[in-house]
Amino acid sequence: MADDGGGRKYSCRTASETLDWIHAIIEFLKPYRFFLDAHVVNFFKDKLWEAVDKEWLDCLRRERAEKLLQIPSGVAQDNWPDSLKEYVLTLRSLSLPRDQADLQEAFPGVQTAPLNNVLAQGMNQKKKHEIETLAAVIGSIARKTGAQTVVDVGSGQGYLAQVLSFEYELSVIAVDASSHHGSITEARAKRIEKHYAAKIRKSRSVNKVFSIPKAVTCQVLSPTMLKDVSISLLQENDLENPTISRENNDDTPPEGHGSESPFPSEANEKSSLVLAGLHACGDLSVTMLRSFMECDAVKAVVSIGCCYNLLSEDGNKEADNQCGFPLSAGAKSTSLYLGKNARDLACQRDGEIWEKLMASKILNFIYFVLPFRWFFASTTQKL
Repeated sequence: MADDGGGRKYSCRTASETLDWIHAIIEFLKPYRFFLDAHVVNFFKDKLWEAVDKEWLDCLRRERAEKLLQIPSGVAQDNWPDSLKEYVLTLRSLSLPRDQADLQEAFPGVQTAPLNNVLAQGMNQKKKHEIETLAAVIGSIARKTGAQTVVDVGSGQGYLAQVLSFEYELSVIAVDASSHHGSITEARAKRIEKHYAAKIRKSRSVNKVFSIPKAVTCQVLSPTMLKDVSISLLQENDLENPTISRENNDDTPPEGHGSESPFPSEANEKSSLVLAGLHACGDLSVTMLRSFMECDAVKAVVSIGCCYNLLSEDGNKEADNQCGFPLSAGAKSTSLYLGKNARDLACQRDGEIWEKLMASKILNFIYFVLPFRWFFASTTQKL
């Protein structure tokens, strides 16, 4: 929920309230469309800053960089012009809430476990945290839905797939468009497999089993393709999925991570699966949602999207009938269209990049790189 400071509330509790919020955002953006639609090169080439209120410019030019970087978070300074403060506060009221969710409240009973050094190899701290948390959520959802297989869509180097396989004892199919990533996934899984196999031989325990993720190279272009690939691989997995016995000692994850029978069998009435994606790029998350709606075998979707600037849009002549944005019929009814430049702008990194760059590098970018890009774009248009 959002509050613009004047008592008006914005909420997504109902479809009509959500549409009210969308319309409020559209109205707010209208006066600034010339900024949103302009490429960063054109900001300098066409001197677009001249369209900004002079009082705002004079104020902001004197402000420290760390204060300017707080504007996207809705922080206005007391000494700023009233109109500028109103703009920033309205901007904050229309933004979606970014409060961190409580994991136990969202998924009661879910248990996360730290990754061992073998599984965590190659991960930075951010990736390690993401994998530990998301794997626990996926494991919990797979148990609750009775799904025997997880399809990791856009699996990359297989970090998530391998944790789900070796630690959560789930049958996993890792799908990625890059054959190079597929090769890395398989090589990494073999190294991890040796580690677990050695532990099993040492303990002589056979009361647990795990599978090795199946890496598949496939560019997912539509929900139908993802559905067909998932079902065909699921059927193949029923017959060919390799398993290795695994010990049950202090190194095992918290109780409840695995299931007594994690793999599909001929006795199952109907095979089922969970679609999962960590940093599913552009339209990939949308494709996963549509596959969930169209395919009965898909029992749940767990997706963390990224690269929203790569979403296809209604109104884009290059987009097909099933565009990535907007997705709902209600949002489409508003005729909201952002455009590539606006989407690129929205996905720009924050001020961290400017803090790390030296002033000379920034000036070099402005005076040499941007003019070259403008020249290249102009030449291409003429051709």
